[in-house]
Amino acid sequence: MNRRNFIQLLGAGTGITMFGSSIVGCSSEPSAELYGWAGPESTLDDIRLKVLSYAILAPNPHNKQPWIVKLTGPLSFELYVDPERLLPETDPHYRQIHIGHGTFLEIASIAASGLGYQADIEYFPQSQYGNMELQNKPVARVELVKTANVQVDPLFNQLLNRRSNKRDYDQIALTISEQQELQQFNQQTSDATLVFKSSPQDQKQLSQWLTQAMKIETGNRARDHETIAMFRFNDEEVKKHRDGFGLAQSGMSGIKKMVAETFFLSREKTENDPTDFGNQAVDMTQSQAHSTATFALLITTDNQRIDQLKIGRDYCRINLKTAAMGLAQHPMSQILQEYEDMLPLQKTFKQHYGIAESDTVQMLFRLGRAQPTKHSARRLVSSIVQA
Repeated sequence: MNRRNFIQLLGAGTGITMFGSSIVGCSSEPSAELYGWAGPESTLDDIRLKVLSYAILAPNPHNKQPWIVKLTGPLSFELYVDPERLLPETDPHYRQIHIGHGTFLEIASIAASGLGYQADIEYFPQSQYGNMELQNKPVARVELVKTANVQVDPLFNQLLNRRSNKRDYDQIALTISEQQELQQFNQQTSDATLVFKSSPQDQKQLSQWLTQAMKIETGNRARDHETIAMFRFNDEEVKKHRDGFGLAQSGMSGIKKMVAETFFLSREKTENDPTDFGNQAVDMTQSQAHSTATFALLITTDNQRIDQLKIGRDYCRINLKTAAMGLAQHPMSQILQEYEDMLPLQKTFKQHYGIAESDTVQMLFRLGRAQPTKHSARRLVSSIVQA
């Protein structure tokens, strides 16, 4: 891939980020029905599977879809981490993977309400395990209870709309009233602290740090290859794997996408030498950050596995709420990752904002306005379900 020619092809403001192990959001390729974004599969009669057909649309790291579901009763199931779908290089303690299980549970709960059921969720029914390990235990047990007067969560209407928008934004900060609306919304259900950063000084500093964080992330061959493995170089790869992310999730479509995939993108060449791929990611991260005037942090005082599940639910609700408000949202969490190379920059970031060393910034994301992007593909429900 010739980097200069590729940048010229993309044009200003495309905002493609090829790298980064932040949670990627919902996005669809050519057919919404083919990749799950048209609602439950028409052949699904089982209410559990209908709920799961929504839950599989949850945002999750690199669109790994790291979920295993075991059906345990006529109206119940357990959720496990799929040990074959981890990100050990960029998420060595599986914190982000567990956040992605929280997003799954939140969408399952909201979907159940829209289908006339209440989802009773029990976290870690066989006991919680530590942050430095992954055990073959359910992270949650879900019981669906048929309820005549169930109150449909208003966010149900956004389940097929929500996405992570990687385009460049409009450089306009959220208004005070919009920030207050999101603050009040988060406080209704969350114990986490939601903090906005919207000053010009914040924008300049965060842009520098986020760009530096991407340079750190792409400066390691093992991390590069972990991300490249989830990048879908063309529609054929999307159809084969039904996971990961590609150009469409950054807003590229039509002739530009076709030319880029045909003449500039090659899995074999990129895997042999990921240098240009990584440099492009840094450039686009810088462009995304510079185009954004409002960033947000979700901070917790505790960081056990249960806190990671809960923050996933919180983040997902905010993502659905911003969709309802007509806002674009995109996580940029490289600076929060726990591998050794990132820790010094992360410490500087936390100290600058007066965040206690014992507190955890679970999510960092940007907010603004941009045209929607395509949804990322999802696997069939049958691929994650075990009887």
